Amino acid sequence: MAESLRISVVIATYNREKYIGRALEGLRCQTLDFSEFEVLVIDNNCSDSTMQVVEMFAKAYPEFPLRTMQEPKQGLSHGRNRGVNESRAPILTFLDDDAVAPPDFLSKAVGYLDARPELMAIGGKIIPEFVDGKPDWYTRYYWGVTGQFDAGEAPGAMLEWGKFPCGSNMTFRREFFNQFGLFNPNLGRKGAILLAGEEKELFGRVKGEARRSVWYYPDLSVRHLVDNQKLNPHYLKKFCIGFALGERLEVAESSWPIRTKRYLEFSSKSLGTLILALGFLLRGEAQKASMIVRFGAWIFEGLWFKPMPKP
Repeated sequence: MAESLRISVVIATYNREKYIGRALEGLRCQTLDFSEFEVLVIDNNCSDSTMQVVEMFAKAYPEFPLRTMQEPKQGLSHGRNRGVNESRAPILTFLDDDAVAPPDFLSKAVGYLDARPELMAIGGKIIPEFVDGKPDWYTRYYWGVTGQFDAGEAPGAMLEWGKFPCGSNMTFRREFFNQFGLFNPNLGRKGAILLAGEEKELFGRVKGEARRSVWYYPDLSVRHLVDNQKLNPHYLKKFCIGFALGERLEVAESSWPIRTKRYLEFSSKSLGTLILALGFLLRGEAQKASMIVRFGAWIFEGLWFKPMPKP
């Protein structure tokens, strides 16, 4: 099996009993032969029935190439890094524990990298599936909440566009991590603490001509399952504050001009939501206006008034 193994799928999970089975079922239905891929589920201290669901799946499909392991250090970055270290294939892809890959996902990912040896990483669309229906206030400004990503219909060098592969749909050659390092464990979600920024920081290390080695393929897509648990005000506030704290953590050890630039950039974006809200109000879309103002206020709160989390 080791000689034919092409790609390792890494799923770092924390309390996702509701959807982890659907994520695994999507991988079971891949067109790529079971001998050509492996699936690693990293238990990042789940306290619900997530791992029992995984165990039941493994018993139901004993031929499925599944391995499980626990990562006691809390944090999505720790889980992903454990997956890098434990995986055996020359190509690694990261899927979220609530993302569903279409049947041709792995074969496409392998095929694109086989066709272009100069590429180091690839990504594609992430399409939200609103399990409980899409809320009336939802617009493109909330794509970060649902993990939605869409850079259009043309393939191209993502980093040159100011974009980068996102969590539910990131595929790498192993050499990428050898050259640029692993995910920063100080960033990324840690249990119920919704920090962010680990993907942005990782791809930010790619400089110069190497930036053209990270490519976007629009047909390399996954579905991201989103329910009302992620669309209520309590979660949305935690998300915005965690996002702002992640931005602060990313530049915490940088020079003061870099820190000042980051703070001013996101302060202006927060205040800019007032202009967006006015536009929605003028179009008679009060719900969208109200939510965009709350988003801006929560990000501003996290940027300036919340204490920095401990590493």
